[in-house]
Amino acid sequence: MSNQKEEENKNNNNSLKLEVLVINPERELYENTLRKKYTKEDVGQYFDVITEIKLISWENVLFESAPIHNFSKITDADILSEEYNDAKVIKIIKGDIDRTRVTESIYMHSFKDYVYQIIIHYIKHFGIPYKQGLNEVAGPFVLLKYKLNISLDRVYKLFVCFIDKFLTNYFRENDFYSLKSTFCLVNLLLRYHDPQLFHLFEHCIVLPELYAMSWVMTLFSSRCSLNVTYYLWNKLILFNDNLFSIFFIISLLILNREKYINHDSTIILSMLSQMEITEIDEINNILNLANQLRDKTPDSFYLLASKLDIFTYNSKILKVSYEKYNPQRMMALPIFAPELFCLTYKNIKGCPDENCENFLKIQKSSNLSKCIFCRNRQFKKKISYIIIDLRIFKKGDTNIFSSDTSPGFLPKTLRITEEELNDEFYPKNILNKYKNEMDNYHFIIITSETIYFEQYEKEFYKDIRRGSNKRGVYYKKKRELDITKVNNKFKNKNKNTKEYILLKEYDNFKKLIEEMNIDGFKNVSYVYGGYKEIHDCAMKYKIDLLEHGKKCFLCKEKNQSGFFKFWK
Repeated sequence: MSNQKEEENKNNNNSLKLEVLVINPERELYENTLRKKYTKEDVGQYFDVITEIKLISWENVLFESAPIHNFSKITDADILSEEYNDAKVIKIIKGDIDRTRVTESIYMHSFKDYVYQIIIHYIKHFGIPYKQGLNEVAGPFVLLKYKLNISLDRVYKLFVCFIDKFLTNYFRENDFYSLKSTFCLVNLLLRYHDPQLFHLFEHCIVLPELYAMSWVMTLFSSRCSLNVTYYLWNKLILFNDNLFSIFFIISLLILNREKYINHDSTIILSMLSQMEITEIDEINNILNLANQLRDKTPDSFYLLASKLDIFTYNSKILKVSYEKYNPQRMMALPIFAPELFCLTYKNIKGCPDENCENFLKIQKSSNLSKCIFCRNRQFKKKISYIIIDLRIFKKGDTNIFSSDTSPGFLPKTLRITEEELNDEFYPKNILNKYKNEMDNYHFIIITSETIYFEQYEKEFYKDIRRGSNKRGVYYKKKRELDITKVNNKFKNKNKNTKEYILLKEYDNFKKLIEEMNIDGFKNVSYVYGGYKEIHDCAMKYKIDLLEHGKKCFLCKEKNQSGFFKFWK
């Protein structure tokens, strides 16, 4: 009797593998289609990952944004009865659905209908135009309906909240500032962890806009087999980190770096655009490296993403934030002052995020669940760092860092003397000390300010235009220094002026950054806003700076409109 039941269960399990995605009255057609394409073992393996998905875990993470959408009023009938009147858009949507990678493996007419209805309900509900890529995101969720036997309105809810969490503005925004910011973050992170690969891509004009667009817009579903897509999405959702996909991109590039370095540079872009991930083992390798890179990355990477408002729904804020921080012009990954305090002061064990209740606190609260920084810092190893202070200590013959007027220093800072800066071998004379152990440290560069970096870039550097393709002309972002203009500026300025000091500091900073790139130094960053930002943050939150003078000139000029007034 027991043997008979076991045999029945076995037969039922085998039949289930073939009945995935089969709906009456089309059962016979689909079973025949599957039998032609797959054996029973193939079908079972194909959907193996779906059976491992804990839908309740997905909903716990994704449904954080559910209250703002009022899903309770949306039913299956609402979704299925939705109509769209633009014939041209309808044609594009249906054409994209026909090309959806899911349907290459399993043909099903009702699957296409469901994807179509979910997409048009989504774009009509949010009042946005259709953007390609939505089909690749909707497809895997629609397939869950069949395998996990869930309602269409629940599928729609998962789909919308997934976009809210990981693709917030990519499909809703018309000016693409969130995408621009994301691609800038990809470049900054690649430059931080693999400067050699970054400069190869820069030289070959291999921009994230050209190779990572589909990766970002579909969260890799357009480049992965269905099983691999579910596996990856399951990991990303449970990580509950909407920036982890950027670490995934960098890890994917680094693991394949030898292919790009050893091949003809003219085909790198083609190689990237054709890349596909078909094995779960490959996903695991990428995820493992991505976790390591995240542990080695300063929290300021997340702070920068937060300041760029990538995951904010207001498109006006996105534009203002992008123009304010201008990440496209950043020459290295920026470090924000609060994180430096967490690194350099032993008694500060709190969080670098101003929105967290643990911000710069000596004793942390146990309530860490809502703060991505606090969650990450529980598992991160302590960063070994070297702070290189490039501030010029003298103005002509006057010591502006005298005991009374000194703006102070951070602990554990490597102060570069005027003699070292003026040395003919600068910056090699500094970097040679760390060449043998450069992979063991993070290098953080401090200047007086950085607010004028972009103005100096425009004044003394020019874009190098290189290459073209069918879509238009692209130019690399590396800047070529106009030595004559700089020399004339130095000659015409008195060494006692603040403008001369700032110009000299910027020149020293640029030389150091470029030399570090040539020598292959990884983990290089600079303090956003310079020491002035550190000073103002320390004064605001009553953090003691070393050798901070009672007549500090930064404190004296704090209420003025700016530290250096010569641009006024």
